[in-house]
Amino acid sequence: MRTTLTVVMASVLSNLAYSQVGINTADPITSLDVVAKTNDGSSAEGILPPRLTGDQIKAGDNQYFPQHAGVIVYATAPVGVPSTKTINITSVGLYYFDGAVWVKMMQGDGRNFSTQAAGDIKHSIQPIDHNGWYLLDGRDVSTLPAGAMNAAVSLGFPSKLPNAADRVLKTKNNVEILGSVGGSNTLQIEKENLPSVNFTGTISGNTNAAGVHTHTMSGTAISAGAHTHSVSGTAASAGAHAHGPTSGGGFLLGGTNAGNNGTGNYQGNGSPGAWGNVGIGGTTANAGAHTHSVTGTGANAGAHTHNLDVDAANAGNHTHTVTGTATVSSGGTGEALDNKSAYLVVNTFIYLGE
Repeated sequence: MRTTLTVVMASVLSNLAYSQVGINTADPITSLDVVAKTNDGSSAEGILPPRLTGDQIKAGDNQYFPQHAGVIVYATAPVGVPSTKTINITSVGLYYFDGAVWVKMMQGDGRNFSTQAAGDIKHSIQPIDHNGWYLLDGRDVSTLPAGAMNAAVSLGFPSKLPNAADRVLKTKNNVEILGSVGGSNTLQIEKENLPSVNFTGTISGNTNAAGVHTHTMSGTAISAGAHTHSVSGTAASAGAHAHGPTSGGGFLLGGTNAGNNGTGNYQGNGSPGAWGNVGIGGTTANAGAHTHSVTGTGANAGAHTHNLDVDAANAGNHTHTVTGTATVSSGGTGEALDNKSAYLVVNTFIYLGE
């Protein structure tokens, strides 16, 4: 008690004399100048800030305002259910108040102190969790240490951490939710993505059938010259009938001279019954100008062809219109495009406290 009183009295006297406070020194050079009492390791040296649990620090939330920025405490345990000001107290360590929240003090590059807050993201070639940094691998939040789990829940991840594997980071827009995922590593080109161009292709195939039909052709056949056509057939039978002479009783008997003076003419001195009533006596009655109809089957000329040499009717200068849908192959296979730029592989971590 005497030593403590001596230090306090020395501080007061130093403050009165120099407007500065010196501990273990009569010549302070700053507002508070603490000099080690010993330098041979015979006693513990240093400054020991107030030591409180996270819940105890949280209990004093209403006592800290912006003018308290810079206050330092040592958290001996993480806060159970964090408040707005204690959200970063996720592990044991030194914390300073920045005027709004408590921020953990961490060693930086050996020359400066840097700070980390729950929810900070970093890329690293570290393979696993380290120093309060947890790999964003989609794991269940329930598998995290208590302090880290509370920090994850307070950040909006009640069940799982986001999975950053094979993904890049994107700043949210007005409607997106922090920690949500989207996008694709491949692209598939659709018809709507193509420019408005005309492809050159070849059309092949058959026109639609028009059904059974005929074509009419008019022209002049090549003349065969003067010629005849032979018809072979049998005349239609008129039934049993006889032809009789108009007068006289003579009969014609060709090649004889009996009763006809050897002329083969009809004569009236022959006996109608002399040759069995065979022959024609006299001349038939004149039937006048008339025709005979012959019905029959033409003789088979065998397998043969007919040649026709004509000029098709000239339709004049014209075009033909073809309507339909042509198919032009793109020649593609539908292979997806890789949507990734050149890259360096790293891991992505989120800070949830130690």
